[in-house]
Amino acid sequence: MVLHTFLFDRLRDADVRHVFGLPGDFALNLFQALEADGRFTLVRLSHEPAVGFAADGCARATGGLGVCCVTYGAGGLNMVNAVACAYAEESPLVVLSGGPGRAERRRGLLVHHEVKSFESQLNVYREVTEHAAILDDPARAATEIVLAIEVARKRKRPVYLEIPRDMVAAEIEDPGDGPSVALPADEGAIAEAVTEIAARLRAARHPVLIVGVEVHRLQIRDAVVALAERLGVPVASSFLGRGVFPTRHPQFAGTYLGVVSPAALRETVESSDCVLLVGEHISDTSLGISANRLDETNLLRAVADDVFVGHHRYQRAPLERVVAGLLASPDLPAARRLPAIEQALPDEPPAPDAPISMRGVIHALNAFVDEHPEMPLVADTGDALFASVEIRSNECIAPAYYATMGFAVPAALGIETTTRRRPIVLVGDGAFQMTGPEIAHAAALDCRPIVVLLNNSRWEMLQAFFPDARYNTTPPWPFAALADLWGGRGVRVRTQGELRRALDHAWHTPTFTLVEVPLAPGDISPVLRRFVDEFKRRVY
Repeated sequence: MVLHTFLFDRLRDADVRHVFGLPGDFALNLFQALEADGRFTLVRLSHEPAVGFAADGCARATGGLGVCCVTYGAGGLNMVNAVACAYAEESPLVVLSGGPGRAERRRGLLVHHEVKSFESQLNVYREVTEHAAILDDPARAATEIVLAIEVARKRKRPVYLEIPRDMVAAEIEDPGDGPSVALPADEGAIAEAVTEIAARLRAARHPVLIVGVEVHRLQIRDAVVALAERLGVPVASSFLGRGVFPTRHPQFAGTYLGVVSPAALRETVESSDCVLLVGEHISDTSLGISANRLDETNLLRAVADDVFVGHHRYQRAPLERVVAGLLASPDLPAARRLPAIEQALPDEPPAPDAPISMRGVIHALNAFVDEHPEMPLVADTGDALFASVEIRSNECIAPAYYATMGFAVPAALGIETTTRRRPIVLVGDGAFQMTGPEIAHAAALDCRPIVVLLNNSRWEMLQAFFPDARYNTTPPWPFAALADLWGGRGVRVRTQGELRRALDHAWHTPTFTLVEVPLAPGDISPVLRRFVDEFKRRVY
């Protein structure tokens, strides 16, 4: 059998329908084979980081694999940051890279794009993937393909396959049944973990559930919602897990960010005598700048393969099995009577003729998503990310832990091309200048995202830490005019009413729309202001 045929068959078996890529000479015959195969939609973008972010957006939105294909060296190494983001945030990508042929390696001559050795790119990717291999052995190639796809699907992290250009059409050996990636489960540990968690919940007077990103990655959202409803407890999300639990659910209390959170939410979470954290590792951003506000004696953590209750650790206890065990447990407490939790805005919206502000942007976007709750929100790093905490979208996709800039626009294209769901994108001018021009592909991809661009002519989140800094300015771009030139519609708004009308008009526009929102220097969201103040107090 031929290598590329075997590879494409296995990707189809894994429900892959789109491949995101950027061709280059070491990958040309791989792209030729992909095009001739005809079973995949090739989504071609202009820069490798955007290819990685788009594939990541696809994986997050579909719950399946995101596949990206690039050339060796200048292509593959250019995409490392996007793959690192996917690894850090548990998003399953399959990275396909072209590579120098076996004959070229045997001759020992330097080849263009080579860094230190032929294996330099492989060694770099070993640091940001769960599995990495060069398919240069016909006896092992099929086995490596099966193993890589299995690892990505089961461990929810990226994998890397480098295909020498003289191996693309090479005959390879059948792997037989192929390798299997075991995720061992300890039945006793699962049973004991469920019993101890249920007992702690039953004894608690004010239990709270915090939902994290692994709930989405493992596709157990429905089961976790059912568990929350069975318990009748308040539910918060982590920063990275925003949108995993429906924000319009009557039990949803908000996104918990430690001392950055509103007082009412802090009181709900921090005064709880039993906090069940499902699907999230604790980091400086997962629960905010002050994760230590939670008392370890009252914190129960259930993550992908482990459960922690006080000083007890239950290993090989898969999260989906633990949640299923809790749902089936007769020892869970009866559902509590929980008054509806109002997700009200903190103040009245600005008047229609009021100058635009971050406060006004949050109000306008909340009004818009109230009317279009089916639209996912894709947020970039910066104040776009922190402002999104107060936007009541039922689904929010953002690099909230790894916090790389330039994610949102290409990720939105990846989401819409694979799901046909139209997203709303929140991005700053600095992040847009990195990858935003990829929006020029929207027309060819039949995508119509609504991009809200926060333009304060500098990296405002960085400026907030040191207000007198002179190194954060960004060059002026005619963002709205560029959108018109790229086949979309651009509009620059100055007042609250203009923003609201621009969003309504964008909804009915048959192309992508870019709404440029000029903001005064220092005008940032309340969440970012609290985060910066607390971060500076604790770190600087």
